[in-house]
Formats: sequence, structure tokens, C-alpha cells
Amino acid sequence: MNAKVLKKRKKPPNFSPFTREKTIRLGLIFVVLATCGFGGVEVGRYLLSDPKYAIKHIIVRGNQRLSSEEIIKFSSLKKGENIFGSRIHRARDRLSKLPLIEHVVVSRFMPDVLVIEMVERVPRAKLPGSKRFLADYSGVILPRTACSEPDELPSIVGVDTADLSVGDRCSAPAMTKAMRALQLCESPRLSGLIEVEEIDASRTDDLRLYLKQGSYTKRNCAVRIGGEDFEQRLANLAASLEDIKDQYRQEVRWIDVVLNYARF
Repeated sequence: MNAKVLKKRKKPPNFSPFTREKTIRLGLIFVVLATCGFGGVEVGRYLLSDPKYAIKHIIVRGNQRLSSEEIIKFSSLKKGENIFGSRIHRARDRLSKLPLIEHVVVSRFMPDVLVIEMVERVPRAKLPGSKRFLADYSGVILPRTACSEPDELPSIVGVDTADLSVGDRCSAPAMTKAMRALQLCESPRLSGLIEVEEIDASRTDDLRLYLKQGSYTKRNCAVRIGGEDFEQRLANLAASLEDIKDQYRQEVRWIDVVLNYARF
């Protein structure tokens, strides 16, 4: 009897129900993504070309010293361009470089409005030197034109301004300490008692205030506040002035807050 060689038949691949379901899902996901991609391109083309989304209004809020026209021009935003194509992040970055602007946000409002909202820097003191700079609490150098009455601002003595330009931030210890002291002096409690005319920061470990004529302070009344712990020492100054007001009713001409001493 001849042996017959039987060829084994190749078995078809056995797909489990789980494998078939996974394959179908992947196929559907691919179809959906392809459809969304094509649809997204078409929607993008529509939004970028529809005249309804051309910018008609650019609104500026929060500006006091800079005109709206100056701000819009510097931002490079233009009416008529597509609101989705407008580069609002670049506009924000450009505006942030202006010395007078502390914070700025540029927003889209559909279908045709851009809004620029800003906070301007406020000059708080004038600095010595021929350049006659001003500065805000954070030490950013501002031009004299940033204030309508710059001569009314308190002076800070002892800050080197030779290498400073408008827009620079002065982080010298003398500036930092003087501005912190000035900020505390303009708190609600102290601002009703004193008005600072000058801060002498020539020695950063021994700051002195010179005050304007007040109800209970002589003109150029000197106040020694030292070089640290300004919060507590100026709180003590407020308490001392309130005591002088209630008990002595005299104009004081020298106060040493460090040693807790006053002269009339």
C-alpha cells in the first residue's frame, strides 16, 4: 500500500472577538481623524476668509498718559485684518516693552473686536541727577513727562542714576529700601500724619526721612528709621505722632524711631 503524503491545509488566522473589535475601533478612529482634519482645514479657511471676522474695533482700556492711538500704533494691530490671523501675543509683547505699561492683556471678542487692557506705572518719586528721572515703587525708571506735577513728588537721595535709562529697573539696595519706606509712609495710617519730602538713602543702614510742614511736624522734620524692619519702625512712628498729637500738641522737629526719641 502506497503511503499518501497529506498536505496540511493552512488554517485561516483565528481572530478573537476582542481583536476584531479593536481593529474596527482603530479603523473608525482613523476615519474620524481624517474627516476632522479635512473638515478643520476647510473651517480654518472659512474663518480666515469670511469678511464677518475682519477687525472693526480696537478698544483700549486703562490708559491715562498714553493715547489710544499711540498704543494701537505700537501694537501693530490693524483694523480690517482677520481677527483669527491677528497676532495678539506679539502685540502684548510689544506693548509690555513700553516703560509706562506695567501689565497688558490683549483679547479677542467675536466677531470683530479686539480689546487692549492695561495697567500703567505710577511715578512715586523723583531721582537726583541731570536726567531728572522718576521711578515707581518697583524701581522702574520713568521719564519726567510721566507725571503732570513731578516737582510735587518726594525725592530720593543716594541713588546713582548715571548709568540708568528710561525703562531700566534699578535694583540697588538704596532704591529698594527707599521705595519700601516710601510705600509704607503712604499707607492710610501714616499718610494722614506725614508727607515725605525727601528720603536720604546715602547710607542704606541708616535711612532718614525729611517731612513737609504738617500739623505736628516742622518743615524738614527729620525721622531716622535705620536700615531694616521698616514695617515695625514706621508703625512706631505712627504711634509716636499720635501720642504727640494727643498729649504735647507741639510741632516736632526730630524723631529717632530706632531709639524711640523725639525733639521739639
